[in-house]
Amino acid sequence: MRVLREQASRALSSCRAFVQRFQAEIATFLLALAVAGLLARVVLAWISEGSNDVDIWRGWATLLQYHSLTDMYSRVEGFNHPPLIAWWSVIALRLGVEGPLRFAILLKLPGLIAEGITSYLLWRIWQPAGRLWAAAAVAAFAWNLDSILVSGFHGSTDSLCAMFCLASAIGVQRRAFFWGGLALAAALNVKLIPLVLVPPLLIQARTERQALRFLAALALGALPFLPFLVSAGRGFYAHAIAYGSNPDNWGIGFLLNASEQNPRFADAAAVLARLYRYFGRYLIMGTCVILGAWGRWRGWSAYRVSFLCLATFLVLAPGFGVQYTVYVVPVLFAISLPQAMAYSIASGLFILSVYFNFALPGYPFRSQFTSWYPLPTSLFGLLAWAVLIVIVLRDLGRSQPLPVNAEAPVG
Repeated sequence: MRVLREQASRALSSCRAFVQRFQAEIATFLLALAVAGLLARVVLAWISEGSNDVDIWRGWATLLQYHSLTDMYSRVEGFNHPPLIAWWSVIALRLGVEGPLRFAILLKLPGLIAEGITSYLLWRIWQPAGRLWAAAAVAAFAWNLDSILVSGFHGSTDSLCAMFCLASAIGVQRRAFFWGGLALAAALNVKLIPLVLVPPLLIQARTERQALRFLAALALGALPFLPFLVSAGRGFYAHAIAYGSNPDNWGIGFLLNASEQNPRFADAAAVLARLYRYFGRYLIMGTCVILGAWGRWRGWSAYRVSFLCLATFLVLAPGFGVQYTVYVVPVLFAISLPQAMAYSIASGLFILSVYFNFALPGYPFRSQFTSWYPLPTSLFGLLAWAVLIVIVLRDLGRSQPLPVNAEAPVG
């Protein structure tokens, strides 16, 4: 019997060693697959010019060579981007003229780098669940269609902003409130959309010291804005803070636009649309404050709070651009791989249909948005919007909260 037990123990140890080696090989393969996914973004950026946002950025960068940012904020309607990212566009324009890379590629470069950093952050987040799960999360993110198209094709800074939002959630989750606030400040220096995260993440502070560290970091991030808040305060507010994006066929905007096309509801829908486009931002911010307070009481993770607030922005958005769909992708991959894959497939197919619908002939590949999304494409958007709503409702319906100090994801 003793010999049999020893043989069984050796066999069990051999099986365990085999399983561990097999898992390690799968993890290595998945990491190689992730690298290929990140390289696919670079290839797409190289062979494409992108959307008409690239032309808009090129025009702004050209103006910035002859006019100050104060003039831009005061006089150029639609120029709503923070100072640091505006200066980067000027650098990209000059490098594009003098160097080997086109302006479109250089404009996409920060977003492409951010995708690699996001992959690393997801690796760190999922490591407590094991190397195999971490590698699977990174590979799934690297090949999600939404992020590939936005970072590799569109020609925007939204992937960079989404990365900083994830980094901010990591800092708050690990109670490093200064670093969480600094990452959020960096996101706000790319775009102002992450303002929706300021109150809910601040509410996660458990002590006055944590709150002060978070606010101090945000104050540092506000320094690049101060000269222009003074020199072009009214214009900055009108063109940047009060900016309303294009009321395109997405979510509630799609329903309102469709109602305006129906003679029976056109007048009432037009009034509702004007009201919603004005008050929608306040509804979004108020909802995010409530979610932050509820999340603190229920012990939600900072990843979950960040996802729900960014998803609220997308679900209730009174204005929309296809690149906005990427904001929830990194934080959703931090909490649930199946839900992240479901959303990124739906949203990726939607924005792919948009790019194809407005595609122009020739090379490099490019799209020129000339109207609202047409009906077939809008239905893809309605599907992605509905998928996001279902994910939000399922998340809100989960009864078991994540422990406050937990760093491992759920799902």
